[in-house]
Amino acid sequence: VCLSALGVIACGACGETSTTPTNSPTNAAPSAPSGLPIERYFPIVHDHLWTYDSQSDDGATNSFLVRARRVRAEEGELITPRGSKRFAYMPEGIGVTDRAAFVLRLPLAIGTTWRGEHGGISRIETVGATVNVAAGRFTDCVVTIEERGGDVRATYTTTFCPDVGIVLLEAESGMQHERAELRSYGPPVVLGPPGTTLIQP
Repeated sequence: VCLSALGVIACGACGETSTTPTNSPTNAAPSAPSGLPIERYFPIVHDHLWTYDSQSDDGATNSFLVRARRVRAEEGELITPRGSKRFAYMPEGIGVTDRAAFVLRLPLAIGTTWRGEHGGISRIETVGATVNVAAGRFTDCVVTIEERGGDVRATYTTTFCPDVGIVLLEAESGMQHERAELRSYGPPVVLGPPGTTLIQP
């Protein structure tokens, strides 16, 4: 199983240090937030970083970095070494811009369902959840489950927490299970000579 609850999570992408010039596209002037309340559960704050630690059933561990780029008030992008994906803030929820699917949809109530980004049916399983991960203790979280049928059945469980976003990801397919939890989040650490940003997970 390749854990990809965001569709951009990089399997095999270690939490490596990278250097990005400050005049790169990811450092463009950030846009204002959308103003929609649901954005709290999936904030794309320009240039902020989320570092996740993952572990599979065979004991293999990994870490990966997700970086945000705010395109405009209603749209943002999440970037990993394996690629990027854009998301749109809409009155009905948070959509995936290249398909008719949502990451999270209103109302934020148990039982709300929608077409998930992995081709399955997503639903809100829990609201008001408390979760403890490496990055800390988070409250008032929303837990969703996406179940995909067909020849390659899979289940994706995602925990969204206010003002942080995804703090816990779990994927199951057959007998395989993989889990990733948030280790750190926030703006990058700026080191070195002017004109460079050293990103440290």
